[in-house]
Amino acid sequence: MNKNIINKLFWLFWFTTTIFAGILAGFMISHILILGRFFNWYIESGNVDLLHATYAVYRETNALERLLYNSFLLLQLGSGIIWTVLAFYLKRERIVALIAGLATVWVSILFIGTGIGDAEDAVLSGTADASLTQLYVTLNIPIHTTFAIIYTVSFVLLLYVALKRIDLAKYP
Repeated sequence: MNKNIINKLFWLFWFTTTIFAGILAGFMISHILILGRFFNWYIESGNVDLLHATYAVYRETNALERLLYNSFLLLQLGSGIIWTVLAFYLKRERIVALIAGLATVWVSILFIGTGIGDAEDAVLSGTADASLTQLYVTLNIPIHTTFAIIYTVSFVLLLYVALKRIDLAKYP
């Protein structure tokens, strides 16, 4: 394939990976500041039954919104993997690609590996037992804070890729 086309694809996928990393950083920051704390408050205040009676129903009836929310994760994952492959092919920005291009891979490994994914699904669907509920309350904010850090650092690193190409001497 023409090197010029590959270079254009590199920048296209850099752009989409950067946009999605920024959006996901915002999602995670919002979760740790508001939504995640709200869910924890429900449980810690003894209102877990109310959470199950309300949010589980909301969640079932709003599958499209969940799909839309999850689509950003999938789009960042796909875009990031393609950008990482292009970065390695072009021998450019390989360290940034491993960190930022694969951000959703690292987040997914933590989400599944810590058990928070299963706990979150069970708590928010109303099927969690006491141990899964406790795991959720214990990990919810720290793990989502870690995700926010991963996506924010990724976003900054991705911006750096473009910013270092700008000749600041041209702009007084």
